[in-house]
Amino acid sequence: MRISSVGTPSKILVAVTFVMFLFRNASAQDAATPDAGHFDYSTSAALEVKEVSVQQRDGVSIHDITYISPNGGTVPAYLVVPKQPGKFAAILWGHWLMPKSSTSSREEFLNEAIALAPTGVVSLLIDAPSARPGFKPAPNPVVTAQQVIDLRRGVDLLLSRPDVDPKRIAYVGHSWDAGTGAILDAVDKRISAFVFMSGPQSNRQYFLDSDSPRMIAARQGKDMAKVEQAMQASAWADPGSYATHLGPAPALFQYGLQDEDWVPLKDAKDYFAMSSGPKEVKFYESGHALNAQARLDRIKFLQQHLALPPLPPGTIESIPDTK
Repeated sequence: MRISSVGTPSKILVAVTFVMFLFRNASAQDAATPDAGHFDYSTSAALEVKEVSVQQRDGVSIHDITYISPNGGTVPAYLVVPKQPGKFAAILWGHWLMPKSSTSSREEFLNEAIALAPTGVVSLLIDAPSARPGFKPAPNPVVTAQQVIDLRRGVDLLLSRPDVDPKRIAYVGHSWDAGTGAILDAVDKRISAFVFMSGPQSNRQYFLDSDSPRMIAARQGKDMAKVEQAMQASAWADPGSYATHLGPAPALFQYGLQDEDWVPLKDAKDYFAMSSGPKEVKFYESGHALNAQARLDRIKFLQQHLALPPLPPGTIESIPDTK
């Protein structure tokens, strides 16, 4: 597998829908070797950042912006900027794709980004391809490649800002974007810390072997030889293919103990065990959304690795839970 250097679930794509798409199209996919070259792009291309609007909230500027995706179209994003001048840390946020959730978009982490801004954090929160206007459903590997590249372009955007410290950039990803974040960790070494929420996991293990009730039901009556062939063809887009290429940035893995449908505990423990780099894992009495304790641990981890000052008392507790 070639790991490139820096220089060189619409909700329809969440688990069940994607699995059924995979089952229907397994025989049509050609065999392929995992290759991180799928996540390369032209670093010299213009970002063409455009501001749609800006608002002030709690003394923080929230810029509604877009930038160009190398794979086509534009990336909607929020850029959250502290009011005071300075050389700031930065966080790139990737949201979950939970069906019927009102936070399956860049809105998920906006409250956390606003809370952290006064401590000296610039945040970039992007919409995943499936949360963008006019999204047309596509195979999961195609969408994964686009998201990883768009996240890399997000790092470019942050680094283009004179108020961002290039040595203090973190990534936080939830669920599907924990998986894309693991690939980002493997192929882009400019990020200094990662938080993976309710993921990543090996797609292959989840779809073929896991005890997830959803996957057990989805496998019924399917030609598993063809499914396995399809998984091999798309191994380059599987976070499991990159587990041994994580680091040297430290990573916090967060998993729920009542999340057997989406991330079975065995899958979570197996991924953490095989992942490389400095790491720690925490398990919570929660489902896929995690809970307030996970948020507290996440912010403490970011404060430690981005050298941030403490938040005012009660700030973290006032952040709404993800639903």
